[in-house]
Amino acid sequence: MELNPCRNPVVGSMRPPGDKSVTHRAILFSALAQGESAVIRPLVAADTLASRRLVESLGVRVVEDRDRWILQSPGPGAWPAPAGAIDCANSGTTMRLAMGMLAAGPETRELQGDPSLSSRPMERVAAPLRAMGLEVQTTAGHAPVRVHGGPHHGIDYLMPVASAQVKSALLLAAVSGSGPTAITEPRPTRDHTERMLQAMGARVECARRVITVWPSSLRPAVVQVPGDPSSAAFWAALAALTAGSELTLENISLSPRRIGFYRVLEAMGARITIKETSAVPEPVGDMTVRPGLLHGVVIAGGDIPDMIDEVSLAAMVATQAQGETVISGAEELRVKESDRIHATVESLRSLGAHIEEQPDGMVIYGPTPLHGGRVNASGDHRIAMMLAVASAVARGPVTLDGEESVAISYPEFFAQYGQWAQGRGL
Repeated sequence: MELNPCRNPVVGSMRPPGDKSVTHRAILFSALAQGESAVIRPLVAADTLASRRLVESLGVRVVEDRDRWILQSPGPGAWPAPAGAIDCANSGTTMRLAMGMLAAGPETRELQGDPSLSSRPMERVAAPLRAMGLEVQTTAGHAPVRVHGGPHHGIDYLMPVASAQVKSALLLAAVSGSGPTAITEPRPTRDHTERMLQAMGARVECARRVITVWPSSLRPAVVQVPGDPSSAAFWAALAALTAGSELTLENISLSPRRIGFYRVLEAMGARITIKETSAVPEPVGDMTVRPGLLHGVVIAGGDIPDMIDEVSLAAMVATQAQGETVISGAEELRVKESDRIHATVESLRSLGAHIEEQPDGMVIYGPTPLHGGRVNASGDHRIAMMLAVASAVARGPVTLDGEESVAISYPEFFAQYGQWAQGRGL
C-alpha cells in the first residue's frame, strides 16, 4: 500500500482497541474455572481469536452478546479428549500460556503454529514445566509442542530471561499443581496474570521480584478489558510528532508495566497528562498527549520489559528528536514475530534514518529527514504500524509491503489511519 506524508494534527479523543494481553488471559483463564465467565469489550483480532479457538477445543462454549463474550467452561476435569493438534496461528501468548494451562488436564495435547511462531523459542517454557514434573516435548526447542497434563508439583524458579509469557505459563501450571511455586524475575514484567488470578480466587503473593502462587480452584470472573496502550502508542507517537495535536486516549490501561513507552515519550519532551479513573483490579484511566521539543534519551535494559512492543516505535520517534538516542538490553526483540532490531534498523535506514544496529539494541542520531521509499513489515504487526507513523513524517510517499500483518493485533488500524490522513479525525 502507498502511504503519503501527512501533517494533520491528531486532535480529539479515542478509545483504543481492547488490551490484547488482558483479552488473551480472560479467554484462556476461563477454561480453568468451571461455570460462566464474561469478557467485556474484548480485542477481536487474529491473536486473540487463536486463544478463543483453543478454549473452544477444551469444551468452552463462547456466546457473543453485543460487546461481550460469555464463556461457559466445563472445567479442567471435563475437558474433552483432544481431536487433533491445536492451531495457535501466530500467537506466542496463546501457545506459551497454554503450555502451563494444559497441565490441569489428564490428556496429551499438541500445540502448533504458523512458520513465524514455529521459529520462536519454546524450551524456555518447557524446561521449568519439566522441573515441575510434567512431560513436555518441543521440536528442536520450537513448536510443535506436546504437553501431557497430570500430577505436578511446585518449584522455586529463577527466570533467566524477563518474560511475562514464561512467568504466566508457570503460574498457570502452579495453580493446578501441589505445593507453592515461587518465581523470581530478573526484572519486573507485565503483571496481568497475577492480578487476574487473584481476582479469580487464587492465592498469589508478590514481594519485589518474587511471585508465589499456591494451588487453587479458580472461580469464574467478569473481566472489563481496558484500552491497549501498545495499540494506542502509534497514535500517541503521531500526536507527539505533529504540531497542533492534543490527543486523549480514553479508558486505557495505566499499569506501570505497560506504559514504559509513554514514560520515554515524556522524557523525550512530549507533554503527557494522566487521569486515573479506576485502580482495581489494575489501574485504568485517560491519557492526553501533546507535542513538545523532542530530544534523544537513553533507553536501557530496565526500561525494556515495560515497552517491549513499542521499542521499534521509540526508535522511529528518535529519528525526529534532537541528538543521540541509545537503546540497549533489548535482545529479546530478536525473537519476536520478526527480528525487530534488524527489521527496525533496515526499514528506517532505507527511508534515510541515521541508525546503527547493535547486538542488543540500536543507536539513533537525529533529527534526520526521512524520505519516501519501499519498505517491508517483515510479517510483523508492530513494524507495519511503526512504518505507517514514519511515512507520515517522511518527505515523499512510502510503499509498505506486508500491511496485512496488523490483523494480528489491530485490524482497524489502517482504516483509522486513512480517516486521519484525510482530515476526518479519529
